[in-house]
Amino acid sequence: MIRKMKSWGVIRERMVARFYRTRFAREALEGKADLSSLRSSLRAKPTPRVWAGLALIGFSYVIGWLAVRLLAWVSYLLREPLIVAIGGPLTYGLSYLVFLFGWYLAGVHYANIFLRWATRRLLERLAAAPPGDGPYEWLRPSRFPVEVSAAIKNGAVTGRERGGLSPALFTGVTAFFIAGFLLWIRPTLVVVPLGFFILLCLVAPFLTRVGFFLPVISRQDRGRNVAALTFDDGPDPDVTPLLLEVLNRYGIQATFFVAGAKAKQHPELIREILSRGHTLGNHSYHHDPLLMLRSRTRLKEEIAHTQDLLANFAVRPLTFRPPVGITNPRLKGVLRELGMYCVTFSCRAFDRGNRRIEGLAMIILKKVRPGAIILLHDVTPRGGGGIAHWLTEMERIVSGLKTRGYEILPLSELIDRPVMEQLAADESKR
Repeated sequence: MIRKMKSWGVIRERMVARFYRTRFAREALEGKADLSSLRSSLRAKPTPRVWAGLALIGFSYVIGWLAVRLLAWVSYLLREPLIVAIGGPLTYGLSYLVFLFGWYLAGVHYANIFLRWATRRLLERLAAAPPGDGPYEWLRPSRFPVEVSAAIKNGAVTGRERGGLSPALFTGVTAFFIAGFLLWIRPTLVVVPLGFFILLCLVAPFLTRVGFFLPVISRQDRGRNVAALTFDDGPDPDVTPLLLEVLNRYGIQATFFVAGAKAKQHPELIREILSRGHTLGNHSYHHDPLLMLRSRTRLKEEIAHTQDLLANFAVRPLTFRPPVGITNPRLKGVLRELGMYCVTFSCRAFDRGNRRIEGLAMIILKKVRPGAIILLHDVTPRGGGGIAHWLTEMERIVSGLKTRGYEILPLSELIDRPVMEQLAADESKR
């Protein structure tokens, strides 16, 4: 079986190498094809060619629907079924040809940009496949011709591309294409793909590990038992200092996703968090659970206001965790503009902001998996034993992870990306 996997790896390697040598693939790599040119093209004023294509597409619907119905009506009046039996398919076929020609005029330019980008991304992923061990390594096309390796080194193929095609955009485009196809078969079926896309847009934001609208980091498998602790909604004067003592006792560095309003109320706690070697993340200013339903302006204000506030402590968080972990289509552009990225979580106890802390440690230890980003809260518990019981649960989580052989890493080390950056003195005063 290993020999078969090895043969398949070699075959696939040769196929990719042959594909790379095609003119289209070379142009996609050398031109560093991305979707920015597609976006600029879509925003630009349509050319006469595009207008002509759209007009032909509209005319094709006139031929496909009205003309065929007219033939049926004439056939009924003249009592001659051959008129619609012969003329109907011919007219319908003509409408398809007109539609295809219109699509060629209006959309081939945009399709070409998209295909070049998709080609570059495909070659990038195949050529930059991560190394591994064992027989399954033969399934990875990691040994490519010299020209592919050179393309990677000189920047023609990059490891991380910003502004790529999100699953939401891809699903939306696919749904509209399917709807357009079904429109010719049975118009009533159009609602199926479009309804499915709308349903996905409603459900996906609540799936915190699914980057539907934008890339999110929810975990990072490092190949061993590791995890990171993160705390939301603080700082809290009754809870955060006690938590810092627990973390200090175990030698753990955590990340605190703070709410800007609370950070403004308790600047001494922010200084204490930083002096203990922990890192800060942005959790919006007011922690509005409905923030993702607000306007883009409001969303940016919430994040930027917290950034400006934390700059007074000579730090700038690079990570943002949305309230309740919910995302929306506008968040991607806002974070890109502010130079940030989104971090969610993969392990939580549904404690509802420490409203339910009974059995907190047991739930976390049952759910934790290698590479987990654990979500907890450093706010005053409501009922269920109070702060003392909550601290006991925190101790149980830390000791339980260590007993199970987990190493608790700083978030930046787990995800291999900086969580925040230090600011120069002049920058922090701005």
